[in-house]
Amino acid sequence: MEHSPWKREMVLASLKTPEDLKGWLVGCDKDIGGFSEAHLEITKNNTGRFYGHLSLDLPENEGIEKSGYAGIRTKTRPSTIFGTPVWDTCLYEYLSLRVKGDERKYFVNLQTDGVVPTDLYQHRLFLKTPREWETVLIPFKDFILTNQGFIQEEQIEIFRERVKNVGISIIDRQSGPFELEIESISAVNLGPDPNARPDDDD
Repeated sequence: MEHSPWKREMVLASLKTPEDLKGWLVGCDKDIGGFSEAHLEITKNNTGRFYGHLSLDLPENEGIEKSGYAGIRTKTRPSTIFGTPVWDTCLYEYLSLRVKGDERKYFVNLQTDGVVPTDLYQHRLFLKTPREWETVLIPFKDFILTNQGFIQEEQIEIFRERVKNVGISIIDRQSGPFELEIESISAVNLGPDPNARPDDDD
């Protein structure tokens, strides 16, 4: 498969219009009997707002040992005769998130079209200016392989040719409200391609 020419940015997902919401899923421990709440909406400023309330309370007689989590992710696009639609991020160095958050602890999640469906690559979403908009850059090489919330001893490099969805979760095990605004998530490069000719377009 031939790679496309070098580009500065490839948008993976955005949250700017009500139509964009159709491409996202929202989940929390309430889905399995817990008491957390999670919502995703478009604000009047045309940005996504992921918000809710985490509860560490456990339901009675449900066999649930842990609660207090919530997350959003893009929907896996329907398969075609050519397989599952994916993003090839090999030509990009960073995952870029345009966000405005609070002081809670969030994680960025990438899922690939790999052998183990429950494998998830995660990285902490470090916010330098809570309550203000900022662009967070995470090198793709820094994502850590996890499964069912546990870091895997054998760290397999992320299958960057076949990223099928991206998401954000809050799992800091603290009861209380949370709020994170999201505008877009992209794969980006910061500088020009060193192999490009001077007359090449970005």
